[in-house]
Amino acid sequence: MNVEAIIDDLLATNTEDIVSAVATEHRTNQQLIAEIFFAVLKHWSDAYEAGNYDARNEATVKLAHEMVSKSEELKKYTSNYTKEIFLPYI
Repeated sequence: MNVEAIIDDLLATNTEDIVSAVATEHRTNQQLIAEIFFAVLKHWSDAYEAGNYDARNEATVKLAHEMVSKSEELKKYTSNYTKEIFLPYI
């Protein structure tokens, strides 16, 4: 996967457009996007707990950790990001 190309695309698009595109995407696809989003939040939370961050992403990992620590559902993601919660693919 070419993450740099994805980042370049994101930099060329404003946040409002991205949110609008995701929010109006087919609802099944919204589930898939959410699954990735939640796994990334858990990854950042784990990075915060491990001290694996620096000034460039400190605000991100701290906020992710706050969000995950307050959500019993997000805590269910295991360390390898397989999930015990189920977002149905319909």
